[in-house]
Amino acid sequence: MIHIENLEEGLPIFKALGSEVRLRLIQLLLENKEMNMNELASHLGITNGALTSHVKKLEESGIVTILSEHAGHGNQKVCRVNVDKILIDIMPEEEDSASNSYSISIPIGHYFNYSVYPTCGLSTAKNLIGEVDDPRFFAHPKHVDAQILWFGKGYIDYRIPNMLPPGNHLDQLIISFEIGSEAPGTNSD
Repeated sequence: MIHIENLEEGLPIFKALGSEVRLRLIQLLLENKEMNMNELASHLGITNGALTSHVKKLEESGIVTILSEHAGHGNQKVCRVNVDKILIDIMPEEEDSASNSYSISIPIGHYFNYSVYPTCGLSTAKNLIGEVDDPRFFAHPKHVDAQILWFGKGYIDYRIPNMLPPGNHLDQLIISFEIGSEAPGTNSD
């Protein structure tokens, strides 16, 4: 998700989306998940040079990612959409809104309860925690260091502390997380 907190900050994204060709390009990528540059140019009916210019603007704005893949006869550039949402705050936040808000970030490994079934596992950015496909390691003391976890079936419970002062009431709750990522065999449902 791209969060644009003020209109000036969003100008590169607005410019990137301000072309019918680039909007068609994004639509093609959404329909096909990813496409190489030659396929995109062919479907859009434009030259590779023109396509490169359009893709560069979308990449600079963070909307599209370009990956290099090794094909049979060399490298090819493959494009895919990099975001699922663009959130734009039109009205600037009031100065005292920060004093009326509470934000907390809960690391992925800081769950308090779980019931998971293989295929499952935990990992830091560099190392596995325990063994793959053994749910017992979700109780390992190092689970709090996990930066990624996966399971084929089950659930993970997190506690979100309510740190609002007594007498205050909740107007809005926003929860943001990534699920499914790009792991092979994920079930996006």
